[in-house]
Amino acid sequence: MKYLFIFTLFVLVSCSDNKNKQNKPIVFDDSSLIVHESDPAFLKNVTQDISPTNKKSSESQIRKMMVQVDSLKSTQKLNQEGSSEVNFNGFTINFKECDVIFRNLQAHAIQNTQDERKLNSVSYVKDEGDFLEMQLAIDGLTDLKVEQRFYTKLSVEFRGESLLLPDLGKFSTPWYNLIGKGNKFISMSANGLQFSQIDNAKLKSALNKELHKKKKNKLETIDWLNSIQRTKNYTDAPCKVNITSAQWRIWGKKDNKVIQKLIQFDVP
Repeated sequence: MKYLFIFTLFVLVSCSDNKNKQNKPIVFDDSSLIVHESDPAFLKNVTQDISPTNKKSSESQIRKMMVQVDSLKSTQKLNQEGSSEVNFNGFTINFKECDVIFRNLQAHAIQNTQDERKLNSVSYVKDEGDFLEMQLAIDGLTDLKVEQRFYTKLSVEFRGESLLLPDLGKFSTPWYNLIGKGNKFISMSANGLQFSQIDNAKLKSALNKELHKKKKNKLETIDWLNSIQRTKNYTDAPCKVNITSAQWRIWGKKDNKVIQKLIQFDVP
């Protein structure tokens, strides 16, 4: 009975207190209503801005998400093929431990003395084929893992002509994991292509230098420079990212031994 009385009294006091709070008018500029927080753990901004100040970091995240979407599409493509026989005619590298076949690709070794059976790193020049979404198969290894990256340069395309801008240098993309099923993998798509951050002034300077090398006349030079007047980054027209080299890094096992291979194709 004693505890019941105490509980009833507590409820009445609480209701009375809530009623007073609800009826109390809000007073603007009342310092007693201001909440002051000093704990840095609660002052952190963990929400990503729609227009982040760190554009380089934001672009990297967006690019990574786009590559992940490509990976999902690659998985679907490999699943659709299932166990059906796929024609894997193409360029074949015969290592001592395994064979690597690049579908619908033709290439030749940079050095005629290159002996793949004695090497873990090999280089070639591409003759025909497209690196984007190219399939490759690896025979002779288990527990496979494949990564790929591109080396790129930037060009400007105008009136059917393309001018490469070597003054802007060469860019190396991050290594990306390739999706595979069994011993087959699909290379990156155009979403994996990247280049260094540039602005209009830097682009204009590089293009102007190349136009001078090509001995363009004054009117032609003005037309070319006007074509990039609104170009702010390498992703804007009329810029184009060009692959100069493509690399694949392969891990696998043979007889319980870890095998690693590095393969590079250059574009002439």
